[in-house]
Amino acid sequence: MTKRFKIFIIISIIIFCGILLWEFNIRVAIADYYFLKTRQFNNWETSPKNYQKVFKYFPEDPYYNKKFAIDLLWSVDKFYSSEKSKIKILDLGIKRMESIPKYERVFEVTTYLARLYMEKAHLTKNQKDFQLAEKKIKKAASMAPKMAGVYNDWCQLKIYQRDWQQAKNKCQKALSLYPDLDSPGLNQEHRQMIEAEMSQVYEKLGIIFREKNKYGVAEQMYVQILKFFPLQKRHIWKKIADLYYLQNDLDQAIKNNLHGSILNPKDPVWAKSLSILYGKKGDKDKSQFWSQKAKKLEQNQDNKN
Repeated sequence: MTKRFKIFIIISIIIFCGILLWEFNIRVAIADYYFLKTRQFNNWETSPKNYQKVFKYFPEDPYYNKKFAIDLLWSVDKFYSSEKSKIKILDLGIKRMESIPKYERVFEVTTYLARLYMEKAHLTKNQKDFQLAEKKIKKAASMAPKMAGVYNDWCQLKIYQRDWQQAKNKCQKALSLYPDLDSPGLNQEHRQMIEAEMSQVYEKLGIIFREKNKYGVAEQMYVQILKFFPLQKRHIWKKIADLYYLQNDLDQAIKNNLHGSILNPKDPVWAKSLSILYGKKGDKDKSQFWSQKAKKLEQNQDNKN
């Protein structure tokens, strides 16, 4: 073996080891570094930029693509206001999810892909988008037929389509799949998680029965949520108050809004509603009182922002 050939072998080994080091250590470390920076949700504007750097090193990695799509879905209503921008963001999320090879599309990927299509359909009102969303939800249901969350999503899709009967059926199917909350096998954390999911279903049922003019049943659905979360789900009192307003029971609507204002003393929504309700009752003094209070609360919110 000549000296020149030995040098060639050594250089080749060094280059090969360098490539291995880049592929399995340095490149992974850099991608992970920028991915960790995407977790800073309090500064969302920097998150997509950091994802661009992640994809520079791992453009087709299923894990990063999945996380990016989920983050986009989460960000739509929080950081984007125009319908056009929201659709653009959802399309980007769909593109990332669809880039994941089919053999790696586990239940979670299929579920979130269905949600992305569902939210897009809600914005576009396009029948094709609704069909794509339902196709993905059906796929998720076939993968996990006993998973209540799938039917919770399916119920939401039918609400977006204003198919109240099918929405009701899907929500009731979801409720039937949750375990008995009194089961001794449930620990406190698991129980709370199930209660949170069931509350979502009951809230959807409240919407459905309200749209079907079954106000009493709708109220029962909302009351069930308050049994789970008597203080946390404060917005439910507004939904109950609205039910009485729809029935022209202004006194009960006022009573529920007053209760809500006690639970949410810094939220101007309740004061605005009370001003309107007292105005409809012809009580100008109380209407003006709550109108002024709403303005003060709004000013306080503006000053904080």
